[in-house]
Amino acid sequence: MQECGKSIVEFFKTKPTNSKVKSVLSKDGATDSSYLVVQLLMAHFVEKQEGLILQQNMSATPADLEKAGILPVTPRLILLGPDDTPGQWMKRWLISMEGRIICEGVQPDFLSGLSALFSLYYIFNLQYQEETACTLEFLQRRFVGINPEKGTKAARGKVTSKKTGKTVQKKTMTVNSKVSNLLKRLMDFEWHFI
Repeated sequence: MQECGKSIVEFFKTKPTNSKVKSVLSKDGATDSSYLVVQLLMAHFVEKQEGLILQQNMSATPADLEKAGILPVTPRLILLGPDDTPGQWMKRWLISMEGRIICEGVQPDFLSGLSALFSLYYIFNLQYQEETACTLEFLQRRFVGINPEKGTKAARGKVTSKKTGKTVQKKTMTVNSKVSNLLKRLMDFEWHFI
């Protein structure tokens, strides 16, 4: 993440792909570099952070979060810290799945929490949730090095056909085209500029 993350941040600084990426870069204060990379990827793919990461006050306990009913069924990384300093806020992390806290992090850094969250998809053989499928597939291919030629962990749901307006089964792709395009652009960027 350290090495590849730097080139991803530089890529988006020189070639911001949309206004959300520009917004993330403008807030780039003292944020953890791996957290910044994930924020940039989610902004690029126009995915909401809440689809992967929830932020809560550091006084929240696992029981409080479960009781509040805010934990979704799909896995989430919950970052706990003070409300008033969002760039430097993470003091510890939790992981939720199926509306329950299943893990409390020992190491307080973002990257260890993200690694634990990502591993859940492979331990429990889960598909990536639709709202963050591009970011998760990018992380899988670029940082973890899992690059199957066929298949994806993204859900294969039903969509409305643009031609007929009827509900049809989504076509199976070998690699998400948005992810593939960004990977290619990053390789070109690294080849020419780094």
